[in-house]
Amino acid sequence: MSGALDGIRVLDLCDPKGQYIGRLLANLGADVIKIEPPRGDAARRIGPFLDDVPHPERSLFWWYYNAGKCSLALDIFQPDGAALVRRLAASARIVLESFTPGVLAPLGLDYASLAAPHADLVMTSLTPFGRSGPWARWAWSDAVALALGGPMSMCGYDDVPGAPPIRGTEHQAFHIGSHYAAIGTLLALFHCDRTGEGQHVDVSVHEACACTIEAGMPYALLQGRSLHRHTGRHAGPDPTEPWQYPTADGRLINLMGMPRSDADWIAIVDWIGEQGLVGNLRDPELRDAGKRRLGLSQESARQMLADLARFVAATPALAVYHGGQSRGAAWSVVRSPEENLADPHWLDRGFFVDVEHDDLGRSITYPGAPYQLSATPWEQRGRAPHLGQHTAAILTRDLGLTSPELTALAAAGIIA
Repeated sequence: MSGALDGIRVLDLCDPKGQYIGRLLANLGADVIKIEPPRGDAARRIGPFLDDVPHPERSLFWWYYNAGKCSLALDIFQPDGAALVRRLAASARIVLESFTPGVLAPLGLDYASLAAPHADLVMTSLTPFGRSGPWARWAWSDAVALALGGPMSMCGYDDVPGAPPIRGTEHQAFHIGSHYAAIGTLLALFHCDRTGEGQHVDVSVHEACACTIEAGMPYALLQGRSLHRHTGRHAGPDPTEPWQYPTADGRLINLMGMPRSDADWIAIVDWIGEQGLVGNLRDPELRDAGKRRLGLSQESARQMLADLARFVAATPALAVYHGGQSRGAAWSVVRSPEENLADPHWLDRGFFVDVEHDDLGRSITYPGAPYQLSATPWEQRGRAPHLGQHTAAILTRDLGLTSPELTALAAAGIIA
């Protein structure tokens, strides 16, 4: 296999919140060595587990976020273990870590120590609140990051009285942080390829989350306005009409966008008219695309959506979804995970990939490429490694350690 990062070695020292960075780089062709404790990384103990059987080699969390990596089981907190990492860093272009600021310096594994003999090293540190500032050592969780970073305040319900802010799915914050960290890492690598100068990339999950709250921060900073949480649609400074409506078969449809062209709108209205449910939708004001998007009075918008809601309530979900889309409307059915797995569009694009698990005698279906590159394609680089699967190979091949030396390190609990 080859890829955009073919030949780039990465040392991944991240805990669960940063392991997606290395996963993204591995499937672009990088040689990613996951350095985990001899007892196994904490991610191996995060469920769900295959067949609901808890075991460090059956964690679906570990499988996904560490697919395509090698496992070097090594205790970096013992002097001999840290020394081995420093030797490996000499052949690496990138080091990824997510420790609390100050933890790595006494081990000689901080950026200053690793870059001293290795000026073209790129080191990326993903931390909850950044490596500086008064919050740098504060405790955190994914929910804390979403709450303090802003996304939680943007999500919730306006049709449930007194509804509180709602967090996104679990691990959303570290996904956001890891994506920004991968981008920052690649930018630093690009700069290094041009100039020979490495650098330290400091990524705050808190700040990454704050970059995803759409118009929330500009409204607060520039107008001093707070936002209303809206069910299934964007938060905004003013209440807006709902977008989600129940269908005849008990499902939900998002009527997020009206057709942009007048011809498409007329096609929608004619389609609804065939069922005798057109209501006020033939109002001349609604034939103007600009007014439909921006210029309708609140009463006209309310009447339009009320008529659409009646039509949706009398029509099966898939008929509304496909009928609206075929006429230029950005409408969608709210789907279950099972429906997504069977989506013919994703299957046609080859999104899902089967990964062979030799120890199980079967393959497991994984989500595939987050982007498609025509010249240097993203590729699934195999399953996540077993604990210490590559320890001996890496230390003998790359550092020249002998079998007696490996035996001594294992006996001392430094490697596994």
